[in-house]
Amino acid sequence: MKRLGAMLLSIMLMVSMSCMTFAQTHPTNAMMFRQLIDQLSLSLKKEITSTHYALNIVGGNDEKEFIRNEMMSRLSEITWTSNAENSVTVTPIEMRIIYALTDQQDFLSRTCRMSATIRIDEQGKSRIVSIPLFSRSDTIPLNEVHMVQQPGYTFCTATVPNDGWNAFDSLVKPMLYVLTLGFSTWLLFSVRTQ
Repeated sequence: MKRLGAMLLSIMLMVSMSCMTFAQTHPTNAMMFRQLIDQLSLSLKKEITSTHYALNIVGGNDEKEFIRNEMMSRLSEITWTSNAENSVTVTPIEMRIIYALTDQQDFLSRTCRMSATIRIDEQGKSRIVSIPLFSRSDTIPLNEVHMVQQPGYTFCTATVPNDGWNAFDSLVKPMLYVLTLGFSTWLLFSVRTQ
């Protein structure tokens, strides 16, 4: 009986340790954007005076859906209706993820950036509020990039830079372009003269 208990305990420890290797330790890119929209919502809360607004978002479908859901949940004291007299129009200027190489070989620097312009129409008056660039940065392991990106949102994905010098991209591709252009030009003029 003691042996069975010890075996079960060791199996449970092994399973929990293997699950911990798959556990994500860094926030996803969408979570980082949620923090930035929280800052954006706080800035907007200082600017508005009414409690009934129509929320308009200019941008791609991903940005519209994400910003609308996040802002409406953070500014829950405001009644958002499509036929309100007052309106708030959010235009994201920059909303992207940037990966950069670090001194540590297996780590990347991740920067989440967002800036926007907000137009507030209240009681026949219109004003534009320019929201400065909000950003969050951290360092993530290179092997966790696929876990933190969310392909459902295009602004949550970015290309990972490679650190090696690539002879094909640096030398062969430009030479192929020049040779192709030269051959096409020669072919064009040789056919025209015949």
